[in-house]
Amino acid sequence: MQRSHKGDICLVDFKPTKMGEIGKLRPAIILSDNQDLALFTTVVVVPLSSLVIKNNQPYRYFISKRQQLKKDSDACIYEIRSLSQSRVNTKIGNITSGELDGIRQALCDLL
Repeated sequence: MQRSHKGDICLVDFKPTKMGEIGKLRPAIILSDNQDLALFTTVVVVPLSSLVIKNNQPYRYFISKRQQLKKDSDACIYEIRSLSQSRVNTKIGNITSGELDGIRQALCDLL
């Protein structure tokens, strides 16, 4: 497993799941601070979905395709979770600081 950083888009294994949870191996945005990633065995992530729903903030935040993220996606803000770092696989891209701020604001609006 490579070292993840805040703002990275990585493939994350969300299995097993319970009813209604987002699942499978899918891209997710790393939200944990870099120092927390060094201290803890868990990581806070927001999963991405290629099912884009327009004007659905604060529940979703649009992320355009880039690097190895092959499809436009929504960051599923309401699906934020903490998982073992061992579930984090390959880095496929990263988000901008502006997008990170937008996700942070959506989380504040939601909570």
